[in-house]
Amino acid sequence: MEESKKIELVGHYGATLSLIEVGLGSLLHAFKVPFSGILLSLNQGFILCRAAILSREIPQNLWTTYSISNVAAVLKSLSPAGKKLGPMLSLSMQGLLFNIGILLFGTNPVGLCVGMALLSVWTFLQPLVTYYLFFGKELINAVEYLYEKTLPYHGLKAESLLWIFLSLVAAKMLLAMILAIIAWRTQGETIYGKNYEEGLIKLAREKGAKISDERKSGNAAWMAFKDLLRPLFLVSLLTTGVFLYFSQHNYAQIAWYLLRPIAIGFIFFYISRTLTLDRWLMKIENGKLRSFSLGCQTALAKIRSII
Repeated sequence: MEESKKIELVGHYGATLSLIEVGLGSLLHAFKVPFSGILLSLNQGFILCRAAILSREIPQNLWTTYSISNVAAVLKSLSPAGKKLGPMLSLSMQGLLFNIGILLFGTNPVGLCVGMALLSVWTFLQPLVTYYLFFGKELINAVEYLYEKTLPYHGLKAESLLWIFLSLVAAKMLLAMILAIIAWRTQGETIYGKNYEEGLIKLAREKGAKISDERKSGNAAWMAFKDLLRPLFLVSLLTTGVFLYFSQHNYAQIAWYLLRPIAIGFIFFYISRTLTLDRWLMKIENGKLRSFSLGCQTALAKIRSII
């Protein structure tokens, strides 16, 4: 009985989070809303807070919110279009970090606040991890070189840049903890006269999904190539190239170094748009993944009923 309640909760919130992530994400990106990734991560945290509060009635619920995030990540892999790998990693890691707060302090205001604070940090860490994977230590050396040659002339110091970055991180952590408190104080209640999740799902279905369909164009390889033209990737590539030019003076070696991040980046972006987890995950009947598999099936059934 307890297991069925957990599966239902995981399936319900996994589907809810997946729908909102796809629909609301498409809406924010289509209208070029700044800091859309930050808004989506805060929204995920708020939904996980509400799910964690409901899960207190279920025994052995310590990993419920992490399961919800992983279900949403699996469903994201089944999306027919758009980038998958990055959002899947984000959903899963943010769910894990949030769950750590609950494991340490329990499902209470302190645990929710700590979980939200940890979750909020991943938005800043994921790009650093991803681009280090692309460029390796050469990117770090290039940034140091750029700073030494340019920034001091503008009166900027490394300490100032660090404080600006830490201030942004602290501001998001504070906002995340405020949302945790709001979730705790409004547990079991509607927000602005209606259910919060249902309102966002309706928005995602009516506007986000339509915009997402309108933006589908080209095959995965072409879209992966276009991802290589994103400003952050191009700036990183240019910075690394300038550093290698002034430090190596070996054109063959410079070309090899620059081809590496281009190749890795293309493979990453291509897989990100084509990855689909095997259907066997939905068909597991025994073993440790049984509950998770049933949660995925419940979430998928909910999504089909809504769509």
